[in-house]
Amino acid sequence: MRFPRLFEPIRIGSRTAKNRVMRLATVTNLAEGGRVSDRMIAHYGTVAQGGAGTVVIEALRVHASDAGRPTFIALFDPGVVPGLRRLGDVVHAEGALIIAQLYHGGRQHLGRLVPTMWAPSAIACPYSGGVPHEMTTAEVRDVIAGFIRSARHAVDGGVDGVEVHGAQGHLIQQFISPFSNQRRDAYGGSFENRLRFAREIIGGIREELGRDLIVGYRMGVDEFTPGGLTVDDSARIAREFAAEGLVDYLSLSQGNFNSIDRHLPDRHSPPVTFVEQSARIKAEAGRLGVVTSGRIETPEQAEAILAGGKADLIGLCRPLIVDPDWPRKAQEGRPDDIRYCISCNQCWGWVTEGRTIGCVCNARAGREIELGPLGAVPIARRILVAGGGPSGLEAARVAAERGHRVTIMEQSDALGGKVRLTEHVPHGEEMRRVIDYLIGQVGKLGVKVRLETEATPETVAAEQPDAVIVATGAIPVAPDVPGDGSVPVSTSAGALLVGMLAGDHVVIMDEDGYYWAAAVIETAAAQGKKVTVVTRFFEILRELPAVSRISALRALDEQGVAFRPHMYVDRIEKGAVVLKDFYTGRDERIPGACAVIWVGPQEAKDGLAEALRAAGIDDVQVVGDAFAPRRLANAIEDGHRAGRAV
Repeated sequence: MRFPRLFEPIRIGSRTAKNRVMRLATVTNLAEGGRVSDRMIAHYGTVAQGGAGTVVIEALRVHASDAGRPTFIALFDPGVVPGLRRLGDVVHAEGALIIAQLYHGGRQHLGRLVPTMWAPSAIACPYSGGVPHEMTTAEVRDVIAGFIRSARHAVDGGVDGVEVHGAQGHLIQQFISPFSNQRRDAYGGSFENRLRFAREIIGGIREELGRDLIVGYRMGVDEFTPGGLTVDDSARIAREFAAEGLVDYLSLSQGNFNSIDRHLPDRHSPPVTFVEQSARIKAEAGRLGVVTSGRIETPEQAEAILAGGKADLIGLCRPLIVDPDWPRKAQEGRPDDIRYCISCNQCWGWVTEGRTIGCVCNARAGREIELGPLGAVPIARRILVAGGGPSGLEAARVAAERGHRVTIMEQSDALGGKVRLTEHVPHGEEMRRVIDYLIGQVGKLGVKVRLETEATPETVAAEQPDAVIVATGAIPVAPDVPGDGSVPVSTSAGALLVGMLAGDHVVIMDEDGYYWAAAVIETAAAQGKKVTVVTRFFEILRELPAVSRISALRALDEQGVAFRPHMYVDRIEKGAVVLKDFYTGRDERIPGACAVIWVGPQEAKDGLAEALRAAGIDDVQVVGDAFAPRRLANAIEDGHRAGRAV
């Protein structure tokens, strides 16, 4: 076997997991009315079918004081038990363990409106905002009872264990950390007092439910916050928990909401970001199983961590959203068939906005009922895909997997579309994974590829297709800026050339607000120019998921990039770019600019579809940017649905 340690069984408390892959708890927003839904069961069933040995289901509310949504499961309500049992049966049928995570968010929230919150002290979270209610001693004990009662409900629902969430700055970590706990009762002050809340929860669960239940603890290793918990503090907790013998494993995480970007490190952070911190905790944890996580993306990385003795289990979240079959493919020796995570964090962005879980690269994620497994077609048809970017490639992959005979026509000399440009972008190399996977799959499925072939009514008709999918993309454009033309105006492609231009200052007009803008800005800044980013929006890079926006803005600030929100490029005069405030009309001149790069506007290349229909080809679908210039997620979803529809 290629990854023997990864697929070695492991004892976790009273149970044995079939392998060392643990699907970490991840909010899905698939609950309905605080209950397990059919969509949630289908989602976790897909993960279990993919081969994970242990599935930890999402943060489950343990007390009514925790501000939640109807899309969260209210585990404190016994009415959730029948649904949990249905969910557990599905996961168990695939040979996986199921563990329920017990959660209370405390003072942390992700909305723009501040809810009523409970916390150990009346101190606002710097990121979330809003002063919480300081819990009375009686309320502390009532929440402890809520954790224990919720654990009972989980057991009644047939789970193998519970995981007490003491990480990422949520309520339990708020009690442990001096950054958020300034109490003067038995739950504050000394290290032992601050740890009392967690201990009483864990001890109460053990006393109520015994040793047959797996009890795990999700532990925050480093808050990355002045005055917060450090690795040394967490090593001490690990030693004490190991000595007490009340928990069976430690699942390691990082940060709090003050350092929320550490929850999900993106492409600005190296792979296996926190493995050395995990190794430090493992050295102190005795016989406790240690679960490591954080930018572990490939089976090779996972195997090396286990072989090096730095952890006992591999915690995966994002990699199992983009490809729930990651474990099965790795075990079968097919790592090249894994669709790898690109660390864009859009999955996190969507769930924190209240949307159901999803993935830029995997259109099925969160839609497992609507978009069920691909079935073979009764009659194979000839399908012509015009355009070999992500949307066209996904359409071709899906259609070919269903059994159709597929041909791609691509005008350029390579497949991949605009994504190919990201290999020249700082921190953008992993975007290449999007097209590497799709190109590999269409090759294995026997899709014919005609490069340097423009799709026209004549070339398409020559293929005699039964259906055509138009995925011809869009062209970036820049407007005509009023003025004397003394500063050139370019589309986003100009970012690759600014280092060769005379002058030391480039202005980037951002009408995108997303990853394309971030890529252009970082590319220009890396070439040594002073960069000023201008946008009409309230916020710079407003559409990036917050955890990734923090990383991007930090990197840009370190490079001296200047920001001008709610402004726009109004005109060009005598070598100066004149900005105007979108609300007040105030002017600002930027002299000595070598170029203005305009990011965002694109024109859809949709003319082929009408030309084909006029030529008598009726079954034509338009997908991706050819339909409307949007995001990569839209392109891949369009292509996926088109591949199913033909």
